[in-house]
Amino acid sequence: MTASIFRTKPARVATAIAVLCLVWIWLSNIQGVRLTDDVVPVSYSSDDNNETRSAVRSRIGKVTVAANQLDSDTIDRALRTHQRHNARHGYTHFIAKNQAVGSMIENDRHNRPEGAWTKPAYLLSVLVAELEKPEEERLEWVFWFDADTIIMNLETPLEVFLPPHKLAGLDNVDLLMATNWDGLNSGVFALRVSGWSVSLISAVLSYPIYQAARLETDRFRDQSAFQFLLQHPESPLADLPMRGADHWVDVPMRWFNSLPVNNAFYGNGTWIFGQEMTPALFDKGTKELANDGNGPFVNPWKIMQGDLAVHFAGTSYVRDSWMGPWLNRAEALLPQWNNATTKEVLKQETAEFWNRINDQMVVDRQKAEIEEEQKARAKDEGKKQAERARLLREKKEKEALAKQRLEMERKVEEKDKKQVGGVAPPVIASANTTRHDDTKKAVPPPSPSVGLSFGNPTPPQNSTVLHSNGTRS
Repeated sequence: MTASIFRTKPARVATAIAVLCLVWIWLSNIQGVRLTDDVVPVSYSSDDNNETRSAVRSRIGKVTVAANQLDSDTIDRALRTHQRHNARHGYTHFIAKNQAVGSMIENDRHNRPEGAWTKPAYLLSVLVAELEKPEEERLEWVFWFDADTIIMNLETPLEVFLPPHKLAGLDNVDLLMATNWDGLNSGVFALRVSGWSVSLISAVLSYPIYQAARLETDRFRDQSAFQFLLQHPESPLADLPMRGADHWVDVPMRWFNSLPVNNAFYGNGTWIFGQEMTPALFDKGTKELANDGNGPFVNPWKIMQGDLAVHFAGTSYVRDSWMGPWLNRAEALLPQWNNATTKEVLKQETAEFWNRINDQMVVDRQKAEIEEEQKARAKDEGKKQAERARLLREKKEKEALAKQRLEMERKVEEKDKKQVGGVAPPVIASANTTRHDDTKKAVPPPSPSVGLSFGNPTPPQNSTVLHSNGTRS
């Protein structure tokens, strides 16, 4: 399956570019791969030494890029919340601090901050490095976390969100990603360590090359690449059975990618993240909502108490004002936010979710198999019809040639009959005409007195004439 996922020309270009980028990353940024204990500068003080640490290294890892504008004190504090979470559950966290992609790909025409494309590049390097290990030593899943995410509930393990091994309908699932008002959101997502994931991230990384025109109007960067590859009818995945839908699942946003607002816009259309956060916008994690002019409906992406993490997507220019109060809340380890009760609720919720997805996936796969069989039969029937048409065409050509041959033979026969049944004109030779060949001398014409003549011929001398009465003379 993996080898056949991306066979279009853009996909081959994508794979080639991704391999080149991968080599460059390992040569120039290999020290960006760090384990849990040294991902955050030691200048930030906390009581981490008192944190409970897992004695077993998990088969799940995290990947993050904190380069350029993301290399800040606020982001360092956010990463420290991850460090506590990692220590609690035994997660390895890979963090890159440097931009690793050049202008061939990092050529944003909207003058947005650089570094976005280091995300798929670094993630690709981690996936390939893990796949190069023996299977029993490699990670099974990696979770991508944007650097502007804060872990709010240390007690929630990432394992609770993954598809169960016992459900065969989920064997092909390689990607978990959530959706909000902007469509798929790539701020936090889970990837199985697999060849399919390598192919997908390779295509994401090289998207600015093979979809340069589309990037001119895209609202996002890597997120737009994911949306194109996973959902667009022109995607290489569109040619696969189920259009690749058996490889990824749209999961609830609040599982691991909650947002700090109920709506991104005020009722008058003003972008909420375009201004600094005020106390009125500091969400309480309950059904009590800020007065944003949009009504009382609670959206499925708004953070609630006990959720794993909060993601500050879109706050680039006012990030500190938004993340600061939330960091204070996370570091306080308040029981309504940091508790094990949510984990038990999630176990039931995720079990029901995956059972439902498994049943639907089985049905969809059966439909896809039927469709593929129908396509195969139609293709086979098309070949048979083409073969029948070819044979019929050859038969007609042979019949036409045979008819033409018969017509030619008939004309030749008629010509021969005319030559045999007709009177050939006499050949008259003049008195002085001679006949000769290569070996004989010329033969003179016969004497006028010899042979037949009209009237009363004169018999030659010394000849006998037989008369009508039987006498000779």
